[in-house]
Amino acid sequence: MKTGSLEAWFAGRGWRPFDFQREAWSAYLAGESGLIHAPTGMGKSYAVWFGPILEWLREPLPQCPHPPIRVLWLTPLRALAHDTLVTLREPL
Repeated sequence: MKTGSLEAWFAGRGWRPFDFQREAWSAYLAGESGLIHAPTGMGKSYAVWFGPILEWLREPLPQCPHPPIRVLWLTPLRALAHDTLVTLREPL
């Protein structure tokens, strides 16, 4: 899946990625670290997770007992964690 494929995935749902999402994907793939702060419902989950998904599809991580941590996700509520899980399963 290339970044263009992500654009197609969004378009298939009648959506368009926000600039900050595209910037997050590019930054992640360039090896940069960062923090995303945006209001609820703005697409932070897709901004954060699609970078690692793109990376994984390009170069699967080596099979090892303890793969490196690539993303640290903190959520304050169990219900929000569940909603995030449901949201992120769809593109996979």
